[in-house]
Amino acid sequence: PVACLPQAWSAGSAFMLMQACLGLEIDGWDGEIHVTRPRLPIGIDMLTLRHLGVGARAVDLTFQRVGDRVVAFLADRHEGLVPLIVRT
Repeated sequence: PVACLPQAWSAGSAFMLMQACLGLEIDGWDGEIHVTRPRLPIGIDMLTLRHLGVGARAVDLTFQRVGDRVVAFLADRHEGLVPLIVRT
């Protein structure tokens, strides 16, 4: 039904907004995480994405404000090695 289209779009928009703010791109084929110029909203100094799927693996990815920059890093506990490529 036509009434469901706006609801479906708005349900996914929060994830698209987060992906855009964090500059996050997952390359499942190559098993890599790409982060380009990450930003966090004012008032949020740290954000962790838990069990983020990257190909056949899952990792915890943390974004943290350090001064006027936002850094991204993988948690110590993750399944196998997943390259994290950050561009600032």
